[in-house]
Amino acid sequence: MAHVVSDVWRELPPNPDPETDLGYDLIELDFIPTSTSGGEEVLVLPTDEEMLREDAFIVVDRGSVADLRDRV
Repeated sequence: MAHVVSDVWRELPPNPDPETDLGYDLIELDFIPTSTSGGEEVLVLPTDEEMLREDAFIVVDRGSVADLRDRV
């Protein structure tokens, strides 16, 4: 019987490593408050200029940005 995606998740450790267990490629990001909307929005950009040329950025509200080091 083939594994269903939900079955694969059950096999992961309770605190999976983002790179080795989940296959994520971690990148460095810059967070720049915008001057529009009174600074309530943040422009999130990769520090790697090549990725920036590929339109790799997002704009989020300030409440969506959290330092994950504070969550450990």
